[in-house]
Amino acid sequence: MNWGLLLMEMLFFYSMIAISVAINISSLDDAFIDVMAFGITRGRMSKGAITVEIPKIAVFVANWHEEEVLGKMVEGNLARIPYATVSLYLGVYPNDTGTLQVARELAEKHPTRVTVIVNRMQGPTSKGQMLNEMFTQVFDGTDESPDIVVLHDSEDVIDPRTFEVYAAYAQSGYDFIQVPVFSLNRGRAVVASTYMDEFAERHTREMIVRNAVGATIPSAGVGTGVTRKLIQHFLATRKQVLMSGTVTEDYILGVEAKRAGFKAAFAAVSADDPRGLDFVATREFFPKTLSASIKQKTRWVYGINFEAMHKLGWEGDGWDKYFFMRDRKGIVTNFLPPVSLALLIMLFMGAFDLTDMPYEWQYWFNLSILFNMFALVMRYCIRVGACHQVYGTWDLLGIALRWPVALYINMAAVYRAWITYVGVSRFATQPIVWSKTTHELPEDFMSARR
Repeated sequence: MNWGLLLMEMLFFYSMIAISVAINISSLDDAFIDVMAFGITRGRMSKGAITVEIPKIAVFVANWHEEEVLGKMVEGNLARIPYATVSLYLGVYPNDTGTLQVARELAEKHPTRVTVIVNRMQGPTSKGQMLNEMFTQVFDGTDESPDIVVLHDSEDVIDPRTFEVYAAYAQSGYDFIQVPVFSLNRGRAVVASTYMDEFAERHTREMIVRNAVGATIPSAGVGTGVTRKLIQHFLATRKQVLMSGTVTEDYILGVEAKRAGFKAAFAAVSADDPRGLDFVATREFFPKTLSASIKQKTRWVYGINFEAMHKLGWEGDGWDKYFFMRDRKGIVTNFLPPVSLALLIMLFMGAFDLTDMPYEWQYWFNLSILFNMFALVMRYCIRVGACHQVYGTWDLLGIALRWPVALYINMAAVYRAWITYVGVSRFATQPIVWSKTTHELPEDFMSARR
């Protein structure tokens, strides 16, 4: 008997069991959210349903080398937003001369709708530092400061109806309001279209569950409204609104808002489309190349899974702890599908003979694999249904073809995030550089919706 080969086969077999069971557990976790989401209905915005007066709202846009897109973003959104009380505040670094010139030209053209905030530091620092500088300069203690600040990026297509939502929720006592964020339709751009699938699934299911059970509502970085009351609280208690030295300061702010006692909401509202479509949401284009997508998601994974865990810990009620676990499980689970697929390929190719393994273990292993296949089919159906809610089409083939690409991107991003955590940031004790991605805008802002 070849004991070395037998030992390798045993390690291979039990490794497959461990991975399969881990996928089972993660799939059950996802299924729990799916079941919860089925019982939650969205709000509807019929024409004239929200009659609240729109207060003074400032849209904050932090910039670094955005001269190619900023002008089109500002002009396009100003044309879409009919409220004179809504203004855009453009944060720019003094050494970013290209963006600064564009911003100042916009302010000269739209003196009542555009304000330029010049950072007192040279760039780039971080998006959080830029936004904190903007909060400090705008909320200088005068009565002219905005009632609500909404965070956006220079690639966002802003739905004008979101301002009605922010105003209505703020009037109802909410100080932190997040609206859904979806990708604009990217057609055949495979990498970019993975964001369509993922954001549709997350923002039509998990986020509405979080809102329903009273868990923390993380900011998506865009489409986030915060009231003057919340802003002044953080300025008074720590001299800044966003936690400094972080790359996902928006996510952290959502957690801190609840811990400070502020009411938060995920405002999933759709218009009176008879099919339930037309979410009141922020929409944008996401990266369309593998390298850009992995770079962006590396920042997200590092910030949410490592940096936020290091700085925030696990403090909160039971639901908060549960969703912290869901937010952070990806640092392990994103490796599991590709690894399990590789092991299964090796098994089917005859690399190992498992017939000598105990029958009971083989039985449970086969049962686990069958459950994983069932969970995979159900996850596919859920994703197809979520995309139909947002885009109104049944993209059965496209979602199936994009899924392996999304798995690869997420695995690569987690791997790079681990490298950043262990090597670059020294276990999230050292800040990392603002890693921005190249932005893209639709040709026609006025018709950009789905």
